Amino acid sequence: MEGLKPKIVITYQDKNVTSDFAPILKSVSFRDYLEGRAAEVDLQFSNEKGFFLGDWYPEIDDRITLKIGYERADLIDCGSFWVDEVKLTGSGSGDEVSVRGLSLKSSLVYAPVKKQVVVRKTFKEIADEIMAETGLKAVGDLDGSWSGMQNESDIALLFRIAKETGRIFKVEGDELVFYRRENITKMVQVRPDYLLEIPRRNVLSYDISDKAAGRIGRCVCKWWDYVTKKSISGMYDAGIKGGGSAVIWEEVKDEAEAQKKAEDYVTERNKKGEEFTMQLMGDVRLRAGVCVKPKGFGRFDKVYYVAEATHCVSSAGYTTSIMLRK
Repeated sequence: MEGLKPKIVITYQDKNVTSDFAPILKSVSFRDYLEGRAAEVDLQFSNEKGFFLGDWYPEIDDRITLKIGYERADLIDCGSFWVDEVKLTGSGSGDEVSVRGLSLKSSLVYAPVKKQVVVRKTFKEIADEIMAETGLKAVGDLDGSWSGMQNESDIALLFRIAKETGRIFKVEGDELVFYRRENITKMVQVRPDYLLEIPRRNVLSYDISDKAAGRIGRCVCKWWDYVTKKSISGMYDAGIKGGGSAVIWEEVKDEAEAQKKAEDYVTERNKKGEEFTMQLMGDVRLRAGVCVKPKGFGRFDKVYYVAEATHCVSSAGYTTSIMLRK
């Protein structure tokens, strides 16, 4: 990426403000999460002339769109964000403003908690009922059914169901996308060109951690069928060193579903066992969900998926930081 000049395009309330912001913009960062969190954008400004103490002050839920990349090259369309937080600070070294936006409106992120019992509803029915109230769309893998107690906001409930059923839940624009975790690596098998190799020479810094805490090697899922008066049980053993065991009670219709629930539980618990983070020169290809293979790291030269990606443009240039998981 040497010799390329970073480029950003910012629109605010549908007006291109890139040139207006350029003289006072200190940095821009875009954080893309594969699951569980709305994407974020952070804009850092100098407020030396006090613009943000007057007409430039952002309002909560104002809309921001952002593109990041290099001149005469592809740009990341980061999507739409709604202002979630504004911070103004000042000291002898100067005045600054920080504006954070989320890819979900505050009315959804901070929605009130709901309490209800859900009995064997299909996932699609649950998602459609929630989407009717939010104006968003639920797409992707919505198969299967779910039973349980809701004691959280609607968006938090969808995230919990996704975790419990082995799905990934990602916010993309005005869509909530659900897909199976295993489909990430299956894509690499079908399309080898989908896998990005990262030579060690391209890595500015890295950090690898491997933790035993929280690991689960074996899980048994049990349920009592009140109709047939029979116990249903399914077990999954991942053969993980240092992993404990767990027993969970989940409503299932047969042994096969119980085994799948046990496998999903083990997979979810173990996804944080090994984490590989690295910082590189800015690369627009690195988004959450992309599969990569580091080269030059010995036993860690294997396939990972990007769980989080942060793209940052500042006076120091354009960098991309990624967190990888197996």
